[in-house]
Amino acid sequence: MITAYLEHRAFLLRLLTARTGSAAEAEDVVQEMYERLATLPDGGDGVENVPAFLNRMAMNLAFDRQRSGSRAAARDGEWLSANALVDGPEPIAETPTAEDVVGGRQELRLLRDAIDALPPQGKRVFEMHKLQGRPHAEIAASLGISRSAVEKHMAAAMKNLLKRLGRRLE
Repeated sequence: MITAYLEHRAFLLRLLTARTGSAAEAEDVVQEMYERLATLPDGGDGVENVPAFLNRMAMNLAFDRQRSGSRAAARDGEWLSANALVDGPEPIAETPTAEDVVGGRQELRLLRDAIDALPPQGKRVFEMHKLQGRPHAEIAASLGISRSAVEKHMAAAMKNLLKRLGRRLE
């Protein structure tokens, strides 16, 4: 069966390219045919009309791939519709753009530099509360200072960061 496949491969590629409209898609189908033929338990010995079998197999696989692609497109379209912005015409982006990534990295670097410029105790308190999510009481106990001192360090750190960054921290 593999020998017949190899003899008919060029014809199958032309047939599938005409059927799918894509040489790449046709190549994928022909490759999938080879994989399936290679795993036939009897090697396809019981097939009487091998060229007809190969043609039918090629068309069935192409149809299956087309149907699968249609289902995926419908599913993705439904997801995009369900997750579209209420007020806007554009769907929510699944991945950030390159500009967003670069901008985000720059903002993160500015924030990190601003945090590093804080006084040591204020920096420690800020990181423990904002980055580690620890409550004021736990920070006070950990650093051996009063809760009021933690609140003062946080207020001073926030004021310093807001001044340095020129916008509200979230």
